[in-house]
Amino acid sequence: MKKWIAFASLMVLTLIIAACGANNGGNNDSGAAVVMAGVEPTTEIVMKATSFEFDQQEYQIKAGEPTAIALKSVGGVHGAQILKTKVTIGNNESVTVQFDKPGTYDIICNVPCGGGHAKMRAKLIVT
Repeated sequence: MKKWIAFASLMVLTLIIAACGANNGGNNDSGAAVVMAGVEPTTEIVMKATSFEFDQQEYQIKAGEPTAIALKSVGGVHGAQILKTKVTIGNNESVTVQFDKPGTYDIICNVPCGGGHAKMRAKLIVT
């Protein structure tokens, strides 16, 4: 009986530790940016996507300002994902976002677009 109670206690402790450590904030900081539907943006940036590159290596926005980020595909079909957030922008779409904290975020093409797809990257700098 004592062995069963010790085993059950160990299992409960293991589950509690696993639940507490499940969201360590590692690579998916979904609180970094908020998508703001129905909010008038104060600024706008347009990312132009061609074959295997964005038109700029870096885009800058200000923290705390609602910003429209538009993706315009000039060549091929592309999408954009801002890593460490839940922000994705579809082909020829615009999304209004607001970042609460300054930081640097990687942007990748999230639509397989050919041989140079893996090199299609840029940075979003939030000041």
